[in-house]
This record gives sequence, C-alpha cells and structure tokens, in this order.
Amino acid sequence: MCSRKGAAVRGGGRDHPVSLVGRLHELLDALLGSDLDDLTADDQGRLVCRLVEAQQRLHAATAQAVGAFDGADVAIASRHRTTVRWLEHRTRLSAGAAAHLTRTARALRDHLPATHEALAGGRITSQHVAAVVSVVRTVGPEHASAAEPVLLDLARRSDPATVRRATAALFAAVDPAGAEKALHTAYEKRGLQVSVAGEHGYLDGVLDLESTELLQSALMPLMAPAGPADTRSAAQRRADALLDIVTKHLGTEEMPMVGGHRPNLSVVVDADQLPPDTPAPGDTGFREDGFGGDRSPSTVRSRRGWVGTVTLPWTGVALPATVARRWACHAAVTPVVSRLLPRPRQHVTGVERPVVAIDPAWLPLGVGRTQRTVTAAQLKALVVRDGGCVHPGCSRAPAFCDAHHVRHWVDGGVTALTNLVLLCRHHHRTLHAGCWQIRPDPGTPGLFWTSDHDGLHQAQTAHDRSPPLRPVA
Repeated sequence: MCSRKGAAVRGGGRDHPVSLVGRLHELLDALLGSDLDDLTADDQGRLVCRLVEAQQRLHAATAQAVGAFDGADVAIASRHRTTVRWLEHRTRLSAGAAAHLTRTARALRDHLPATHEALAGGRITSQHVAAVVSVVRTVGPEHASAAEPVLLDLARRSDPATVRRATAALFAAVDPAGAEKALHTAYEKRGLQVSVAGEHGYLDGVLDLESTELLQSALMPLMAPAGPADTRSAAQRRADALLDIVTKHLGTEEMPMVGGHRPNLSVVVDADQLPPDTPAPGDTGFREDGFGGDRSPSTVRSRRGWVGTVTLPWTGVALPATVARRWACHAAVTPVVSRLLPRPRQHVTGVERPVVAIDPAWLPLGVGRTQRTVTAAQLKALVVRDGGCVHPGCSRAPAFCDAHHVRHWVDGGVTALTNLVLLCRHHHRTLHAGCWQIRPDPGTPGLFWTSDHDGLHQAQTAHDRSPPLRPVA
C-alpha cells in the first residue's frame, strides 16, 4: 500500500488532504489499540453504528479522490495506461475491485452528485451506491440523473436489495429490449459443475435470475426447521431441501430411462470383504422383497457380512458399508459384487514388464437385484398412519420422508407396517448416527416410542398432527 510516512512528508500543511489522512490513521491506531471489553452493551452498539457510518463516509472520500485523480490523467503521466492499472499497481487492489472503484468514482463525479453527497453524509451505504451507479450503465446518464432522487429516497428507507430491484424495474421500463438482452446474456452464462474432493462433493454453478427464482421457490417451503431441536444451519437446511427435491423426483415415473431402467443407486461391494458363507458370484442372496431365500443364521450372517467399505461408481468414492445400509432403507440400491484387480502387465517386444503406475480396476462378479423395500400400497398406508416424520416435533410432510425399517432388513426386519415408519432426511440421518432411537410399542403394533437424552417420547402420528374434530358430549 502507499506509504503513510512518505505521504505525510509530502503533504505540506496540517490541513492538507494528505496530512488529514495521516491524522485519520493516527486516530485509527488509537481506536484499534482501545480496550472495548469494558464498554457497556449500549456503548458497543453505538460504536458499531458510528464505525459503519464512518466507513461509508470514507468510501465517499475515496471515490472523490479517485475521481479527481482520474480526471487529472495522473495515471497516464505516471506511465500507467489507465487509472485501473495504476490502482492495481500502487494499492494492490484486484483488477475487478480497481475497475469497480474507478467506474463508481466516475459516475459519482460526472452524473450522480446527490448520491455522492448522501454517501458522504453516511445516510446510505456503498452497496446502495453500487445499485444506483449501475443505472448509468444500463439506461444511460440522462435517465440515471432523472431517476436519482427517487432511487436515493428509496435507498434511505430500504436495504440495497430493494434498490437493486428498483433499478432492474427501471431498466425494464426504459429499455425493455436491452433488459431482455441482458437476461439472455446472463442465461448463456449458466453452468453447473459437480466435483468430489476428499470427503465432500462440491456444487459450483451460475444461474440466471429466472432459474434462481425457480430454485428459491422450490427450496424455501422445504427449508423450515424440522422441530425445535433442529440445530441445522440455513445452509445445511438448504442443502437437505435440494436433496429432498432430487430424491422425490427420482421416484417419479417422469424420470427418463437409462439403459432401459429408471435411475437408481448402485454400490460396489468388494468380494474380498465378504465372509465365506456369502452366496456365489451372480447370486447375491437378495430377493425382490429385500430378504434372502431363507431365514437361517447363515443367510443373516451373509447379509451382515456386507461390511467394510462400498464404492460409488459415478464418483469413485469409497464409503463405509453402514452408509449403504442407511440408504437401503429408502432408496433403490443395486449391490454389484466385485473384486479389485490391478491392471494387466504390458508385453513389449516379447519382454514382460509391469506398468509403472498400476491403476486398479473393479472386476464385477455378480449384480444383485435392485431393492425396493416398501411397496406403493405400504407407502400410502404409512402416509395415512404417520402423516409425516414421526420424530416428535418434526413438521416435515410425507412427500419428503423416507420409509425406515425400525428393525433393519439386513438384520431380518420385515417389510411390514408394524416395522416401518416415516422419517425426514434429517431425522433419518441422526437416527442412523445414534443420536436417538425408536422402538415398537409392545402393546400396540404400528405405534412406536422414541428415546434420546431427554427421555422417552411417543412417536408422532397423523392423529397428533391433525386431531379429528369430535362433537362435544
């Protein structure tokens, strides 16, 4: 950054602008060295408000200085091609930040003096200014000057997002063809990347305004907390809502066929991790109803032998088999029993030598049949009985719940209403994580109890969510 000491030396008299900035830095040094812990809550609040106001005024002073510097062509005289390049070199601002500051300074200097005055008085923020300045670029300086009083009045009363919406409406009214072209340009920049790094999958994307509005409209109804004990952040609830929508859509008949089948979840099971009594390759021991051919201890051990890790074919990520066990509660899961083998050796001019980098590959030995553990009729019955997630206090609707086996089918649990409950994604995950438990009511088949650190509770039913009206006796 520019040297404070050198600037003060060149500044001249005490009231010279550069000297004033030097005094400002002295005050900031004193402020930053102050002990704020002894302040009362009211004093701390006032301090924050005054600092934010001072920050906006400092933005105005910076824009004024950059505007004067730009108008005097100092950058060109100092052998820099533009003011933006000079700012990049001398202040270490990024190219984008330097360009934004220069555009703002020019617009305030040439077309929006009242906006600069409001910012200098701390009555609006730099975010408000950015919204107003955008009008110069979209509808031109003449329309921007005419609209400035209205936009400033709105900025003094509203947040920056409201001002941005007003500028968009102004753009659409003054130049509808230009606004439509801008929307099309934004649409052409859309894109979505899905990547895996370590234990996380990442979404990185850009959407146009219409698509963003559609996405928000779909996510917002599903982002409500799942009861008073839901500690998820807004970002976590947004991610869960997106997965709720994807899961529900995968279960519809509108999904296109892939290779003659509806999309479902496949997991690669390492044959070397299975115990000796596992069925032979090509016969994974699974039947369409989710159970093996018999109930013998050997068969149960075989299913419990689905342990260790499983691999996801799309991403190549290895996960604990317990995760696939949870997925099998509600998803269509196809186990693919395979063995991990190294690549074959290369033969060059009759001499066998190994490949330098051995890249292992899965050799499928057998494919199990896809498991759909709950029939459509059973799901309808669960909706009638449970009315949504059964965890006490959860308000998630049935459409965004999974059918969970209270006693897992891997452990011999039956796929029957007496062993099934509806759980939302959040409570399904926390149940499998051991945060709480659920067990059948021993005296009333089809009713259940939950237990956690707060004690024993009755599981919710549709009756609890909407008790039927009965005539008063």
